[in-house]
Amino acid sequence: MRGRPYQQTVLVVEDELFIRMSAVAILQDEGFLVLAAKNSAEALDVLSRHSETDVLMTDVRMPGRMDGLALIAQVLIDHPAVRSIVVSGNATAEQARNAGASGFVAKPYFAQTMIQAVHDLPRRP
Repeated sequence: MRGRPYQQTVLVVEDELFIRMSAVAILQDEGFLVLAAKNSAEALDVLSRHSETDVLMTDVRMPGRMDGLALIAQVLIDHPAVRSIVVSGNATAEQARNAGASGFVAKPYFAQTMIQAVHDLPRRP
């Protein structure tokens, strides 16, 4: 962390361990408080226990009953104040918007692109 208090809490949902670990480290280095989940079911559980979560950053393709786009739709219902960013090499920005996401980052991405996507989101009301 760069010597400043946490700006926002970000939940990273990614089934690939090394990609998840990298995203968590990048966001933590930028000063965000970061939570992580490996699939949609785990993400919903984390959100139920962490009402302070500001941003959901999710991949689209994941194992389980719900992909990342369905996760965003469910989070909009259960946690409407949480803003979502899709990070994917398989979906488009339009698909992300149609699911209710506020942001989109195409894989592969630069660390700064992911950080900027979080900074560009409007703050919670």
